[in-house]
Amino acid sequence: MTALQSVAPTALPDHVPVELVKSFSFVHSPGMDRCPHATVAKLATEEPRIFFDPNAYGGPSWVLTRADDLRTVLWDQRTFSSKGAAGFSALIGDTWDMIPLELDPPRHTSFRALLNPLFTPAKVNELAKGVRETATDLIDRIAGNKQCEFMEAFGRPFPITVFMRLLGLPLEQTPQFLKWEEDLLHSDPTDIQTKANAAREIRDYLRTLAASRRAEPREDLASFVVQASIDNKPLGDDEILGIYYLFFVGGLDTVAATLGFIFHWLATHPEEQALLRADPSKHTDAIEEFLRAFSVVVTRRRVTTDTEVAGVEMKAGDWITVPLMMAGLDATDYPNPLELKLDRSPNRHMAFAFGPHRCIGSNLARREFSVALVEWFARIPPFRLKAGTQPTVHGGGVFGVEKLELEWD
Repeated sequence: MTALQSVAPTALPDHVPVELVKSFSFVHSPGMDRCPHATVAKLATEEPRIFFDPNAYGGPSWVLTRADDLRTVLWDQRTFSSKGAAGFSALIGDTWDMIPLELDPPRHTSFRALLNPLFTPAKVNELAKGVRETATDLIDRIAGNKQCEFMEAFGRPFPITVFMRLLGLPLEQTPQFLKWEEDLLHSDPTDIQTKANAAREIRDYLRTLAASRRAEPREDLASFVVQASIDNKPLGDDEILGIYYLFFVGGLDTVAATLGFIFHWLATHPEEQALLRADPSKHTDAIEEFLRAFSVVVTRRRVTTDTEVAGVEMKAGDWITVPLMMAGLDATDYPNPLELKLDRSPNRHMAFAFGPHRCIGSNLARREFSVALVEWFARIPPFRLKAGTQPTVHGGGVFGVEKLELEWD
């Protein structure tokens, strides 16, 4: 069964051939609420390899479905701009950028130079104790229950607690942060007002945070940002906000989403779960394979000058939808891509994107996944899906797991 749907080509740009006009919703297409990765994997087997969706979320857009095309677009940030890729500021009539995600050269280069040192392997090692303490505290609360709803008990609170400690935020605000994150990223795409309200409340909170850290600096990341400078010039208010906003969105959602898919797979593959329990040396390759198979982010780029991608003519101003999971689901790079091979190496996935905009927090995310596996296996016996339940999953700009009921003896 084809994943792409034909649509009536009305009011198309002159350069878009009718035969390339198709429709696929990363939110609502059939199958996205059951197994989003298997559903989008079909795109990598169909033609056209690049199609134009006039009904794409965020507006008409080209959609990439092959790993080579993703690499082409993600590497060339001069031809394919990140400006406005997330679009949260536009929701509320603002013009600030998420930094460095929505910056192009040369500003992108300057901000990466400022922020990269915060997330080196050495810096992440310094955070390791706190990450481990967070994990063990959460797991110890449920270990004796013999069951849990994983996302509520661990999947969401684990990465958000790490994030809040990193920025120096009070943990009692976690429920409010999760509510904002849900409204901003996972409410119905047509409910613009809910998304805008959340975007505005997050913005106002982060501006207040910046003012607080200016007045009373602490030993945390939030204080580092307000005290930082580039070329001996202090960061402006919108630049500080843009950095905070990216940390907020990245710290709350993507790690939690990936954890949900990983633990669902482990719960339904007892032999592989036993293998990883018995030999922690296999965790590193397994995590890379999980990241390949369960990449969760759909991002965008905008064409800056007339160009071609895989023979498809694109004009300046066109938007391109870039589903990062397609790189790991392309059979050209990975035969039988829906089959997980825990010892796969090398593994050229794009879970953290590719090229100059590769995720700045990838080292921290990998450490969180590693700690989650080690500490969960140490405290929870072999686990499985709770009898009579199935997980609730979703697609969207970030694929995720809403609910995952687990049990153990």
